[in-house]
Amino acid sequence: MENTIPFMKESWSILPDIALFVAVARAGHFGRAAERLDMPASTLSRRIAAMEKRLGVTLFQRTTRSLALTPLAQAYLARCEKVLEAAEQARDTLDAGREQPARLRIAMPVDLGVEVLGPLIAAYLADRPALRVEFALSSSASDLFRDPVDLALRIGRALDDRVVARRVGVIASGLYAAPAFLRTVAPLERASQLPAVPCLELRTAQGAMAWSVGGHRWPQAPGPCAMAANSVGLLRVLAEQGHGVALLPRHLAAPSLASGQLEPVLPGEATPAWPLYAVTASRIVPHAVAQLVAHVRQSLTRHPL
Repeated sequence: MENTIPFMKESWSILPDIALFVAVARAGHFGRAAERLDMPASTLSRRIAAMEKRLGVTLFQRTTRSLALTPLAQAYLARCEKVLEAAEQARDTLDAGREQPARLRIAMPVDLGVEVLGPLIAAYLADRPALRVEFALSSSASDLFRDPVDLALRIGRALDDRVVARRVGVIASGLYAAPAFLRTVAPLERASQLPAVPCLELRTAQGAMAWSVGGHRWPQAPGPCAMAANSVGLLRVLAEQGHGVALLPRHLAAPSLASGQLEPVLPGEATPAWPLYAVTASRIVPHAVAQLVAHVRQSLTRHPL
């Protein structure tokens, strides 16, 4: 038994790369394969190069205009496709024979989870009594290789190349402030005026969030900042109370706009749109996870944030 452990570990580590190799071979082009896999072409190329180095063989003959399998890789492809087919069949066996309800643990940002993703997923579960979900809301990103998490929904692409990030939506933003606050400052007509106006700052584990307004960009909130928080929900409350201008997701600001507690600031200027990703530790995921990710993507496509 002890002699089989290194082999098993090698098999576990190479299976995701086998899936990438098959995708590139079928597409015949790194760019097309990367688009289908929803990952950067540079990352895909780097993963394949590392796979070739680990195996000690050349899998693809590359030129500036073409990509072809080497003769050895053609035989390897046939075996790899059988491996992936067997993995799919094994998963289907579990799905078909499962007696206990499927249980998923999903990590997501607090404010986005409370305002959007939690209710969206809850509605999805209403017709699936066999599926149980545990929400893990936090302002910090979960480590999918350490934490007991099946799926993480994150704003912005993950920095860890080991994980698989699938884009499921986009979060639009805008600048907002309380009407009473806006009456105390000079009329805001240009983005260049923001450094002179009190602003509220969002801080994450990676530091202050950058501001991009029109053609201007600042590494943090541009104006005098008396308060910062790691929650956009709290920043919305502080903005409603007249403490400054806040850069907020539009969906979060919408109720305050409707009630008159907030007004848009410089609505004609472009502000950031943050990508939302579904992140998993492997490209091969349980059927329940794949279905849930597809539902979130479809829902956010029909009803953009």
